[in-house]
Amino acid sequence: MGEQGGLRTGWLAAFGTEGYEGEPPLMEELGVNFGHIKGKTLTVLNPLAPISQHIMDDSDLAGPILFFLLFGTFLLFSGKVHFGYIYGLALVGSLSLHTIFSLMSPPADHETPSSSSSHHHHHPPPSSHHGPADIGGNLNSTLTFPRSASVLGYCLLPLVLTSLVGVAAPMDTLGGYAISMLAICWCTYSSSGMFCAVGRMRSMRGLVAYPLGLFYTGFGIMGIFSSKGSGALATRAGG
Repeated sequence: MGEQGGLRTGWLAAFGTEGYEGEPPLMEELGVNFGHIKGKTLTVLNPLAPISQHIMDDSDLAGPILFFLLFGTFLLFSGKVHFGYIYGLALVGSLSLHTIFSLMSPPADHETPSSSSSHHHHHPPPSSHHGPADIGGNLNSTLTFPRSASVLGYCLLPLVLTSLVGVAAPMDTLGGYAISMLAICWCTYSSSGMFCAVGRMRSMRGLVAYPLGLFYTGFGIMGIFSSKGSGALATRAGG
């Protein structure tokens, strides 16, 4: 055994956890911060608390992927395999909602007062021609796609808990419908608050909440009709 580049060499060192001096942990290199995941999860669980505009600055996707995996796993325990539908709806919904909210959110102002004053006399005259981005909105806003996907994934947590209930009890009942509707409203309220904070759309929360409610309704329907003993209400009504 020897030493090369600050690390020990040899077959025993291959099974060790020793690294370079000052090297960050593996989870930090992978972008997984359990402190941030815990903070964002608590924010979703307490939607009435004030939301910081910088809550999604890191825009990690570890928590959302975990929640989607748990949602699909709980549906699997209920006897239904819906991983393809879950990730398909998540991908299409994230792309669509990100495009809509990017057009709604105000553009990011990267210009400082000093730079604007120094270039005051060098601006070209305003043009009367407007491109498609000027008419429909500005996609170059503070709301990036990873941030949008992160918000949507974290706010799925109430429906994840609902799918856990569906493992033990049927959700295709009046009580199940009520619980699912409550979870959908919870997801919609939390996500609309985060989107309004991150995208600076405080005055448009109603417009933001409407498409989010439709998005989470799709997952709520999956949870209802994939729960244990689903179809009991329709059987009783038909009998």
